[in-house]
Amino acid sequence: MKKFVIIGSGSAGLIAAGMIKKYWEEKVDITVIHDKSQGSIAVGESTTPFIHAFLTFFGISERDLIRDLDVTLKLGINFKNWIPDTEYFHGFGQVNNLGKQEDSSATYSMLNDVYNGGSLHNEPRNKVPSNIFDNFSHALHIDTRQFTDYIYEKLNGSVKFVDDVVTRVRVNIECTKIESVECKYNGVFDADYFIDASGFNTILFKHLNPKWNDMSKYLPIDRAIPQQVPYDFKGELPSYTLAEATDNGWIWRIPIGDRYGTGYLYSSKFISDEEAREKYNDWLVENLDTELTSDRIIKYRPGYYEDYWMGNCLAVGLSSGFVEPLESTGIHIIIKQIYDFIFFNSNLENLELNRKSANLINRDLYTDIINFVCLHYNTNRTDSEFWKYLTDNKLDWVKDVEEKCKREFLDVTLFGNNPQRSVWSLDDYVQVTNGLNMLSKDGLKNHIDSKPSGKGLFFGGEDILNNTKILHDSEEIEKNNQVFVSHKEIIDSIHK
Repeated sequence: MKKFVIIGSGSAGLIAAGMIKKYWEEKVDITVIHDKSQGSIAVGESTTPFIHAFLTFFGISERDLIRDLDVTLKLGINFKNWIPDTEYFHGFGQVNNLGKQEDSSATYSMLNDVYNGGSLHNEPRNKVPSNIFDNFSHALHIDTRQFTDYIYEKLNGSVKFVDDVVTRVRVNIECTKIESVECKYNGVFDADYFIDASGFNTILFKHLNPKWNDMSKYLPIDRAIPQQVPYDFKGELPSYTLAEATDNGWIWRIPIGDRYGTGYLYSSKFISDEEAREKYNDWLVENLDTELTSDRIIKYRPGYYEDYWMGNCLAVGLSSGFVEPLESTGIHIIIKQIYDFIFFNSNLENLELNRKSANLINRDLYTDIINFVCLHYNTNRTDSEFWKYLTDNKLDWVKDVEEKCKREFLDVTLFGNNPQRSVWSLDDYVQVTNGLNMLSKDGLKNHIDSKPSGKGLFFGGEDILNNTKILHDSEEIEKNNQVFVSHKEIIDSIHK
């Protein structure tokens, strides 16, 4: 039996405990040490479709989750005012296609002015597909505190929970190993593996001197003011997250239960906390007819640790890094990190090569997320110091994509040598770049014209157009046959 000690009982700690216990069962002994008086960040209420990987693995029915908790369905994100006075939608896949195929159906549809989102949802709605629970790609809006309490109850009895405070960490730096942790009330805990799920505090991991990759140059937003707002949806429950750009950042709005979860994200380099409160209050009054009452400010560093698994210690979730919540990847990262730990370490031998493999994939994951999030800021705006800074300090990858959009069209080269490692498909990138006015019909024509037919191993331009037309037509048939029903009625019927 291998002993695990997990520090923290937020989403990261409980998902880690749940997946590890579910996989190894009686082969592992798990103790979760948490300080109940501190609570958790508990504002990450929007997810990606990858949430279903955890629910399936852990044996939680989605309908049961909706019945027991304040959960709503999410079909995508509506981006408002990123280009001033416009909005665009980044949806999830809604038809059966190849996902990361070499060319998107948009290759045909945009050239012929019939583009409507490709294989993805293309507009914000208050409805959901009638077959949404039948293998239809969607995510969830969840109440984070309810969610963690729910997992806690399911684990209680198979996992030991200790309410205590870590006062000392014993480390063998030469072996890159946590020897034990000492707690205020319950003494010393040793283990074969330690998992740091303590959030931004990194109570364990910081003692191993990990290398930090700072991303604040490209993602300067470093603070958030959250507030929950009671709201009567009156039969019209949105099935999407709103991300509305401001002069100095952006605001999220998430429908859940009988309220909106909202928050103001900004950069302390360009606006003071007091100014941010005033701006956020103005938005709340105008959009939700309420005033700011929260005095909470969450501060963080944009970036991530080079390795999330060092020696016998894993840093999971916020302990391993934080980009920002623009594409709701927080829980996605946690699930992927524990999945890779299990996949590469199924015999619990903790081999060096296994750690290197998992760390490489984790770096790829963070790079993929950072690239995609930075792409959203490619607005070329100069109407405030914040937006001018972002326009003047673009990630090199974003510059490359911008040049490709002008001269060619987006294809599988976005994903490098391993497209299966990307969180998003080709159509996701097309939706965002199209929403930011980055795509050029001249570039698309150049892309097609540069591929002559009759060259053996390579598809010609006409072949690509024919193939993507077939894909487009197939998507249109499926979309036209899709029946949408009231989101609120579905949720209410499950509650009843």
